[in-house]
Amino acid sequence: MVYDSTMENENIPSAFTENIINNQNIEKKRKRLYIIFIVIFALIIIIGVFAFLYIGGYIKQKTVVPNKHITLTMWGIRQPQSVYQSVINEYEKANPNVTIQYTQIPDKYYLSTLFNKVRSGVAVPDIITIGNTYLPLFQNYLTPAPQNIINFETFKKEFYPTAVSDLTNNRQIYGLPLEYDGLALMYNKQELTAAGFSRPSENFNTFVSQIPKLVVKNKNGQVTQAAIDIGTNTSNIYNASNILTYLMFLSGTQMTTSHSVTFANSASGTDALNVYNNIAKISGWNSIFPSAVYAFAKGDVAMIFAPSWQIQNILNINPSLSLGVEEPPQIPGKSVNLSLYFAKAVPRGALHPNSAWKFLVYLSSKNSLLMLFKNELSAGEKMGETFPRIDMANLALNYPYMQAFTGMAPTSKSWHIGDYIAVSNIFDQVIEGKITLVQAQSEVLSILVKIANGTYSIPPGE
Repeated sequence: MVYDSTMENENIPSAFTENIINNQNIEKKRKRLYIIFIVIFALIIIIGVFAFLYIGGYIKQKTVVPNKHITLTMWGIRQPQSVYQSVINEYEKANPNVTIQYTQIPDKYYLSTLFNKVRSGVAVPDIITIGNTYLPLFQNYLTPAPQNIINFETFKKEFYPTAVSDLTNNRQIYGLPLEYDGLALMYNKQELTAAGFSRPSENFNTFVSQIPKLVVKNKNGQVTQAAIDIGTNTSNIYNASNILTYLMFLSGTQMTTSHSVTFANSASGTDALNVYNNIAKISGWNSIFPSAVYAFAKGDVAMIFAPSWQIQNILNINPSLSLGVEEPPQIPGKSVNLSLYFAKAVPRGALHPNSAWKFLVYLSSKNSLLMLFKNELSAGEKMGETFPRIDMANLALNYPYMQAFTGMAPTSKSWHIGDYIAVSNIFDQVIEGKITLVQAQSEVLSILVKIANGTYSIPPGE
């Protein structure tokens, strides 16, 4: 038999071949182990990174970046800190990162102090108090409410129409009212009863006919009791300009347009002034009387026009006065009233505008307003401020004097006169015959033009 070497190679692997195969198997195992090691190592790294990010983020959230503590400063006028304190305490309890500091600023020179402060933009308070006619004067220096805190539709639904007209512009909200007030008719019930009347007539024409019957004279023909505080010497009539404005509203006078001042452009403005002067001739009021509020409290005048805050002064002078408060008389088929109130606003230079607006929305809520009102009564106020919210009107039934103001609120309005004090002084000059209605219109227009141009300065003493 011939030896075939190929048969031997086919049936019996050589030692060299076995070695190669073994080495290949070992290499494969090493590669598998290496891959497994890399995968395990990568998983450990990934898990570690995620754990670090989670724990690090949690610690950062909890300890490294806590909620920043802020302090809100608020300026008020008539109300002392005690009225606001319980409401502030409740808010701070619910918002531990916020502190509220309230400061009552004296009425005297408040407007000029406030205006100069917000115009400078330096160290301004976060919340200020402005009159409802002051928006043209302050708007460029105010921060409107963010839509996510309170929007126009909500504001319009919650507050009276005068607030919408007075405190908003182009659907942006520049102020929130914590009260409503307006020009009401106050009367001495005993003096009206003595003249044969149970109350002042709601009809304006009938009301005017009552006036001469309320004038009392002594045997020498001297007036000892005037009928109402309407006269041509305004030095002792606090609301003379407001009474004239109310009569203009009643006569349908258009006070302004979007571009001008117009109260002297039509006969209705002149008619209102003539009505004022005609009542002044029969009212019995003259310059020898003390201020109208004091004279009314002492029984020297049967009726006066005044906002609600004067009730406090009247009853402080004469706590036993039989006081009646009514809506001013109206022309049949028409109802219009003059609104006179304050609102809270946020200056443009405030350090925490969003937080300030959140606090104002809280202050204007039903619960907060009711708490503020009760605090006012506890502080010795005779009436407290009328609720500015439409959904609180029914509460007026529970409190004396408030019903008249709640009744006035839906038909109240004002006009954007900017500087209320300056315009009131101009109207007083008209009443006293020192300037004509046309001249007054020109002076008011001059004020509004300067305000629009940013060149207006508050006169000294305001």
